[in-house]
Amino acid sequence: MPEPIAIGSVNTPWGPMQLATTPRGILLIERGDDPAPLLAEVRRRLPRSDLDGTEPDHLEWLAGWIAGERRDLAPVDLRGLSDFDAAVYGAVREIGWGDRATYGDIAMAVGRPGGARAVGGAMARCPIFPAVPCHRVVRAVDGWSGWGTSGDARKRMLLDRERVDRAT
Repeated sequence: MPEPIAIGSVNTPWGPMQLATTPRGILLIERGDDPAPLLAEVRRRLPRSDLDGTEPDHLEWLAGWIAGERRDLAPVDLRGLSDFDAAVYGAVREIGWGDRATYGDIAMAVGRPGGARAVGGAMARCPIFPAVPCHRVVRAVDGWSGWGTSGDARKRMLLDRERVDRAT
């Protein structure tokens, strides 16, 4: 039986974002207003999917989270990902609002001691940020790390926002 997929977009303070959901949760989040990359990834991850034409759940959650509202994480659908990436994303979702973990901590949590670089790779290719709060993962040596093409400023802003919100 085909998997029902809902796809939609929402405007956020970071610009338009595309979202694909299944009945299990968020499957993909992409920045931008072109749905083509999102559709291609949906087909790769769930080739037996069926776009059902409904508006996806969690559009409001995504816009609110990016706007700075403290929200619990939305459910995710990790099917179609490698076992390692799915385990890493599950472990990262356990990091609480305002907390941080190191790449090594996450590697240990998924049974891959010494796998901090592999965890970094999983973070770099994460298709469901912010439902997987990648910004909360940092280097052990200095409690910081860059954040790909989104830039250090955005990661610092997110960590600062959570730290301040947690203190109040």
